[in-house]
Amino acid sequence: MPTFPLAPADYSSRAGAYIVDVLFVVIPPTAAFFLALLLVFAGVPLSLWTLFLVFGIGWLLVAGLWNDIIRQGTTGATFGKSRQSLALVRSTTGESVGVGLAALRVLTFWVFNVLTGGLFLIADLLTPAFNGRNQRLLDMLLNTLVVDTRRIPAPPQTDPLDHFEIGDANGDPLA
Repeated sequence: MPTFPLAPADYSSRAGAYIVDVLFVVIPPTAAFFLALLLVFAGVPLSLWTLFLVFGIGWLLVAGLWNDIIRQGTTGATFGKSRQSLALVRSTTGESVGVGLAALRVLTFWVFNVLTGGLFLIADLLTPAFNGRNQRLLDMLLNTLVVDTRRIPAPPQTDPLDHFEIGDANGDPLA
């Protein structure tokens, strides 16, 4: 599993990645639905427009699960996060979360949204704007962090005087 530096991603990058992920999963089935609807009103046989509906529903399930669970679990990034150079990692080690934790994250998100009637979604998406580490509620609950993979960690601090020894002033009479 890849390991990343623990430099939290900024809120605007996270929001952009979320929008890209939603569009990646929602646009193809929406287009398939409207195309199927157009074919129904045009009098096209049942088998053709049904194919578009099956494609749309299949895309929602397969692309959504693949993007949020398998891809994010193994690489640390969904389609949108990879476009923004972001990754989801464990906040203690910087390692990718793995498929199991990614699945738990998706399941927890949906369960809380169902229980709260969608209010959790609003609170969860707005929390990074008011949090020092830009973590969503799910990130805090599951001990994960979205990091910016473009940021290169600063080199370790060294004392410049450690390189000199007493009396090593290259001919300085005051040394």
